[in-house]
Amino acid sequence: MNNRKKIRFALYSWLITGTLVLLHTSLHAQQRESAKVMVIARPLKDSILLRWAPTTPLLWKMANQYGYTIRRYTILRKGQLLAVPEETLITKQPVKPLPVMAWEPLTKKYEQFGTIEAQALYGEGFEVSAEKGPHKGKDIMSIYHQSQELESRHSFALLAADQSFEVARAAGLGYVDKQVQPDEKYLYRVYIAAAMPGVKADTGFIFTGYADHQPVPAPHGLEAMAMKGSVVLSWDKTMYEHIFTSYVIERSDNAGINFHSITEDPIINTSSGADTAKQQRFFRIDSAQADKPLVYRIRGVTPFGELSPPSDTVQVTVVEILEARPSIVSAGVLDSKVHIQWAMPPGAARVSGFQVERAAAVNKPYQSISKRLLPATDTAFTDATPRPSNYYRIKALTKDGQVAYSLPYFVQLEDSLPPAPPAGVKGIVNDSGIAHITWQPNTEEDIYAYRVFRANDSTAEFIQVTKAPLLGTAFTDTIEIKTLTREVYYKVVALDGHYNPSAFSQTLTLKRPDVVPPVPPSFTDQQADAAGIYLQWQPSSSKDVARHELLRSADTSWQLLLSVAATDTLHAYTDTSAIPGVAYHYTVVAIDSSRLRASSQPLTASRINMGAPSGRKLLRAAVDRENKSIVLRWQPTTDMAKCWLYKAAAGEPFRLYKTLEAGTKEFVDTELFINTAYQYKMKVFNGSGGDSFFTEAIIVNY
Repeated sequence: MNNRKKIRFALYSWLITGTLVLLHTSLHAQQRESAKVMVIARPLKDSILLRWAPTTPLLWKMANQYGYTIRRYTILRKGQLLAVPEETLITKQPVKPLPVMAWEPLTKKYEQFGTIEAQALYGEGFEVSAEKGPHKGKDIMSIYHQSQELESRHSFALLAADQSFEVARAAGLGYVDKQVQPDEKYLYRVYIAAAMPGVKADTGFIFTGYADHQPVPAPHGLEAMAMKGSVVLSWDKTMYEHIFTSYVIERSDNAGINFHSITEDPIINTSSGADTAKQQRFFRIDSAQADKPLVYRIRGVTPFGELSPPSDTVQVTVVEILEARPSIVSAGVLDSKVHIQWAMPPGAARVSGFQVERAAAVNKPYQSISKRLLPATDTAFTDATPRPSNYYRIKALTKDGQVAYSLPYFVQLEDSLPPAPPAGVKGIVNDSGIAHITWQPNTEEDIYAYRVFRANDSTAEFIQVTKAPLLGTAFTDTIEIKTLTREVYYKVVALDGHYNPSAFSQTLTLKRPDVVPPVPPSFTDQQADAAGIYLQWQPSSSKDVARHELLRSADTSWQLLLSVAATDTLHAYTDTSAIPGVAYHYTVVAIDSSRLRASSQPLTASRINMGAPSGRKLLRAAVDRENKSIVLRWQPTTDMAKCWLYKAAAGEPFRLYKTLEAGTKEFVDTELFINTAYQYKMKVFNGSGGDSFFTEAIIVNY
């Protein structure tokens, strides 16, 4: 295979295994929006290893052309801070990638990573900007594809450099500083050797010394899980994502005596910040033979090519999955016994025995009815004590604890006896109209399910509300609560395996929550006189009314005048505490047993203020028997605004009769009865000052 084919093969292999990703270690910044050089260091006893990476594709391309300059500043010596740091230019010439011809030995020594790095640096078609000049322009899509190619080259170059420190040095991304002392600490500055037009790049810094040396840690948290024909290995990726760029998985087939890598190349750690938030473990699948103990361990590989100590080992054995299952061929009733036959498919030699299990219903638990484990050669069993309804299944077991079940097989004996009615039915209805009903489970072995029935009248026909047989002993129903029917009734029926229904349970009576206020009462009569205000009302017709209350208001607040129980026949009241001349509002409130209220339409009335006679004799009266009337006359005063005419028959109190406008001089009363004495008086309102007075009362015999 020539070099070009090897390069294409390596690239294709990485693509199909999902390795075409941006480098996500601490060496390469995760924020790509700004161009910078990121640096890490590895202090050793006699040298310091440096690794760096440009964060953008364009910066990487330009740096390959101009190279990198490294300056070292001695900051500490023997634990003392130097007054003036000692500056040393440790790269006399900028660090650049090796020329293309020098890569051949590296591609042979580091076949995959060296080949990928060389392809990223010197592969054909590496161009990012459009040509200038007439007839040399390229369209936008061409420039876009070149930009995408540059980004891929940049990603592959950094990824390959992370797998081998020698490849990183050859790519101009690594350096070994051997002019160091163990008692000193240095600040390294790595930057592009020349300014690039239109490109701004931050310098990379790292502060380190031998005092910062730490041994490479061993990975932890390796787990192994046996699957069908394979082992799934996983370990924590978040703990080591800034330490290791790849991993080596080693397996021992001889109980941990000798280990070998299960892959030709290390497994690349492709985690990123976004990926880590979703998945915190690294997974790898290894093919394995069944019934063979295997021991696994892992090692981490740092960006400097260091191989970590091995992790703790895990041992796992892949077992052959029992995929076959038994099947019941027949099950028949003979002499009140059930004879069962089954078959096991070929290739199930790992089965160590069978058990026959039975359940009373499809939703009930199965129990073994074979007293012992039946031999693997058995294919028949007789149930000498079957139930009226029987669900049988065959359980196959292996020596390593695997089980496989047959499909259930139903056998029912002749049964005409219904179960007993359900007992202990109880329930409650909440304020939203949700009824929760429970009952005790029946004790019969062949109980299958239950049905629930409902009615709004205990004497009416009950309607089934369960759409399907209810397997449990609880039911939730939704009922109408905005109704005048105060109770709802339930009954429960039990069903056995033959669908024989029991009789109804005892009736459960539940009270609906009261959300409907009572029918409001209404006033039927009101009379106002000097003695008080007489009120009469029709009580609410709702059956659950507990009491009625009469309320009075002269402003915005209501005052309780009277509280009457619903059983009381008192439906009238005379308000003698009302102040004459003040307008009052009255209402009657019906309150039911749930304290819901309904009020009548308000009524307004005033107690008549008869006042004290002023002694003024303004009224004169004359009887007109021809026209069957009494003519009242008076001489209005100069400032009279209006006047009220009061009238009373003999032995009765005065009542307001007519309201007359200012300037009126007479009034003709035709509402009369023969041989009756009438009394009249007037209340005169003056416009000036708003004062008033009563005239002297006159008596007229008609």
